Amino acid sequence: MSCTAPFHTVLYGIQLIFCSLILCNECKGQSTVEQWKFMVQERTEKIDFKSFAAHNPNWMVNAAKPSLKTAVPALDQLETSLLPWGENQALVDQCMQALFESNYQCAQIIGVLHGRYGPFIEQALEAASLPNSLQWLAATTTAFNVGFDQDGSAGMWGMNAEVGRKYGLLGVNGIDQRKLPEESTHALVLELERLQRRFPNDPHRVLVAYWKGMAYATRWTGKPGYDDVLDAQLTLLKVLSRFMVNIERPSFELDWIAQAQKWTPLKCDGKGMNRNAIIAEGIVSEQNLTEILPWWYSDFLSCADAQKYGARLPQMIIAAPTESRSPTTQKMESPPATIGQDVLTENAIPCILYTVKKGDTLWNIAQRYPGVTPEKLAKINSISDYIRIGQTLCVPDKK
Repeated sequence: MSCTAPFHTVLYGIQLIFCSLILCNECKGQSTVEQWKFMVQERTEKIDFKSFAAHNPNWMVNAAKPSLKTAVPALDQLETSLLPWGENQALVDQCMQALFESNYQCAQIIGVLHGRYGPFIEQALEAASLPNSLQWLAATTTAFNVGFDQDGSAGMWGMNAEVGRKYGLLGVNGIDQRKLPEESTHALVLELERLQRRFPNDPHRVLVAYWKGMAYATRWTGKPGYDDVLDAQLTLLKVLSRFMVNIERPSFELDWIAQAQKWTPLKCDGKGMNRNAIIAEGIVSEQNLTEILPWWYSDFLSCADAQKYGARLPQMIIAAPTESRSPTTQKMESPPATIGQDVLTENAIPCILYTVKKGDTLWNIAQRYPGVTPEKLAKINSISDYIRIGQTLCVPDKK
């Protein structure tokens, strides 16, 4: 059994991430909540989040527990219909533990991403008189990952090909519009409105119809106990949506706007842009190009579409003209510009680059390198909270 990418430009490395979520031995036995927690943590390794974090190093709120709002908003129609999914206390506790773990890391990550996408999602749902809590569908399905690809679904809403075609979002001029946030949100709202007409008094059935199809939603009992996996998904959505609207949390909308202004538009000569030429010229790697512009899957992009959909790159992934692009270099006097996190060295000491893996801590990494301490690693890499899977660390080379 294997995972295959829907488009020829999706790289093996990206395939591996999604294959691992479904197939790897570590994940097969994981619960829905554990898989979600892993997905959220992986979301911080995407280039857009790395670029945001590099320019906003204090995005993590240093508090052991968030405070509740003075005025807690009332339950909307969807939350009310999901009340029975709060009766499984063990499952609710598992969801809450995932949110509070490691200085409520997952909740903070989702909060940062909500700052980027939440405002226009909320407006779209409100204009269609749909429950506001449906906005967290993106948080539970893909962790607001616009480049999401799995089982034929794509974009941050996990939209399947059938729905995409219905609203003209699939394969238009070499662009998978399901991966365009605002366009896909508009299509989502239209689809939810259609499903709401079919199930006018059952907003939770509307949600299930979007996830699993109208036939399934029609025969579904509408109560816990019919499908354990579905019960876990609904409980997670219920807990997350209420948690996020109840707590006091900073807004990152203006930070994302400021970040977007620092991204550089890809140059277009009037005839359009050729993917292979951009890569061959060393402007950006194929993997980075695919990750930052996941909606572009063809070899050619017109200047009009590039401007319309925002073909822009963060400075951290744009190669300098004289940059060495050898991927095998392990030692260097200073860290490369593409690391995605500011790696600091004292007195330009040589670095051995180390990529953080699952289960790593500063302590067990330090044990592998004589003369290196966890405190030294934290200081050199400006780590004040935690390390993330996929993060690149500078380990001082004592040789």
